[in-house]
Amino acid sequence: MEDETLKTRATRRRMRIVQPSKIELIYESPEEKTARETKLAAESTMRSAILLIQSHERARKGRCYGADVKRIYDYNKKVRMREIIPRKIARTRYIKSTVTIQRAWRRYAARRAMKKRIARLEEALGMTISNWRCRETIAKDDDNFQQRRALMPIFDARIKKTISDERTKLLRIRGPGLIEDITDEIHEWFVVWYNVLGHYDVFPAADFGGSVLIVTGQTLTPQEYLLEKLEKEKIAKDNKGAEKMAPVPKEPITSEVPGWKMPQTDALSCLKETNIEFIRNWSFRKEIDSEQEYLDLITEKLCYELQLEMREIVDELMRAELELLNKALLKDHAYDEEKFTIPTMKKTNLKPIDIDKTETKRKKDILKDVGVEDLFSELLQTKIIRNYPIVFLRDWFGDLSYQNYEARRESRDYKHRLGEIKQLVLEYCILPLISKETHKLAPLVRSVCIYGLPGVGKTSLANAICSEIGALLFNVSPSVLFDKYVGKEQQQRLIDIISKVAHIYAPSIIFLDAGEKPWLKKVSLQEMSLKPKQFANHFVKLKNDIKPGDQILFLSLSEEPQKATNEFVKFHDKFIMVPATDYNTLYMYYKNLLMKYQGVDRDIDISCLAKMSVGIPLNFIRQALEKVLSLRRRITLKFNPLNPMEIMEEILMYQYPTMEMVKHLDEFERRTSLGGRTKAL
Repeated sequence: MEDETLKTRATRRRMRIVQPSKIELIYESPEEKTARETKLAAESTMRSAILLIQSHERARKGRCYGADVKRIYDYNKKVRMREIIPRKIARTRYIKSTVTIQRAWRRYAARRAMKKRIARLEEALGMTISNWRCRETIAKDDDNFQQRRALMPIFDARIKKTISDERTKLLRIRGPGLIEDITDEIHEWFVVWYNVLGHYDVFPAADFGGSVLIVTGQTLTPQEYLLEKLEKEKIAKDNKGAEKMAPVPKEPITSEVPGWKMPQTDALSCLKETNIEFIRNWSFRKEIDSEQEYLDLITEKLCYELQLEMREIVDELMRAELELLNKALLKDHAYDEEKFTIPTMKKTNLKPIDIDKTETKRKKDILKDVGVEDLFSELLQTKIIRNYPIVFLRDWFGDLSYQNYEARRESRDYKHRLGEIKQLVLEYCILPLISKETHKLAPLVRSVCIYGLPGVGKTSLANAICSEIGALLFNVSPSVLFDKYVGKEQQQRLIDIISKVAHIYAPSIIFLDAGEKPWLKKVSLQEMSLKPKQFANHFVKLKNDIKPGDQILFLSLSEEPQKATNEFVKFHDKFIMVPATDYNTLYMYYKNLLMKYQGVDRDIDISCLAKMSVGIPLNFIRQALEKVLSLRRRITLKFNPLNPMEIMEEILMYQYPTMEMVKHLDEFERRTSLGGRTKAL
């Protein structure tokens, strides 16, 4: 019995023992371990800092409480020792004092409430700028934009699948019928010409549109052909076999002719077509379901493309058939007394219809065997390709020149302001480089020069141009190219590399800081070692290599353009002068900067600051304000309001440019041709 009892106890003891669970070892990389330890150390440091601040604050409160207790104890002790005899005041005097204090406090509270009410009203009316703005709406819009952006690839794949299925369906159902219809149209054209004239007209070439010209009625009818033939015979008879008279050149139509209208540009026609397409296809649609595919538009576009494809196939067959018919006609009329002739294709100056312009033939590529990645890496190592700070054009601050409205209306010359610079940069530097099609339609501007006094914001504008289009920046300034690519062969190789990489990785900006140096009239001794003129001729070739659709811009900055030769003026297509700051711009800028601080009075005299700061660059003003409104000064704004003289003392330290510099810039502006001057409309 004892043995059985011991066995039972041992069995129960074994049953009670829990089997050890298998612990999975988690591998931790050295980077993760370092990050975890850094996080724990930061948390420990933060905890220690909080405890230190709390202990110091509690000690300060304890010292204040102890000082109050000691002061009360000393007062009571002096009263007991008869050192202080308290004066007895009548109750009526206590009541009058209380009423006086309450009246003063209520007046102060009423004035403060009225001031807050007026401030809220002015803020609602847009008369003042609040130091805090709610960003919830902006953040929500950003979230919605990111969500829509994430859904775009899904919708794109769905639309591509729909287009592919619809294309296959149309090709199977409508393809054979289209071929028959196009063939019947061309056969009918053959029959009309043969019945009237006894022969056939020339089939339009594919470059000019092919049978599209026949369908749209842009070819000659038999009657027009006969009239043209009779007119030629009459002219030949009058001249008695002499040479044909050269056409009299037409006098150019000028604006002096009454009823003259400016010819329509390609950009305007493109905008009109886009507007008509929007009105016809999109104006009546409601944005209820953004995931819906508009099958009618897809089918219409595919039918048009399918018709062009089928027409190209039928045109080749019809050209072969027309050739056989012409051979048969010549064989039938071989024994006629009068020589039988068939119309042939005329040499015309017409441009092809619905055919994209082919790229111009370029010179032989000497870098054909070198990979583009290797060329890119080479330019990156030599710091010719460099990064730039992200600055958007919306950050450019400036107001328009309202006083020049009458000058613009009367077509008189005027000087633009900082607010108009944004429009000029947008039109000549940003919009043409957005896409290849836009660059083809827009007037070709290969090179732009932005010039002005030092510190007016030329570099900021260059960074904004690059940031807006996401351009690749090639810095070809003399300071960068110094002691690199020495010799004519190496210099030509560099230009070829820049041209090739810029065309492949378009949009591209070829940037030239101090753009007047390659065309200086006289090189100073300090700049002689840089050899600034060695790439001048290469820059001209690089600029001339920019064709419509290349999305490349040669951008240069200049502070002293008057020192350059006339070649510098001829090199640049447009000149944009950045003017000095004006009162309107400075008033808005001061208002925008100062109202961000809560302690600054909303009624501070900004007008006086703006009037005294005319001509001072905005960047210098921003740095001066940051220096004046330091952290220590912002803490004291509540009981020591900001005085405009504090800002003026810092602003007046600016060294104004000499009158000679301003005079030289004005003279250079008059030197530039009318075509190079830029005026915002």
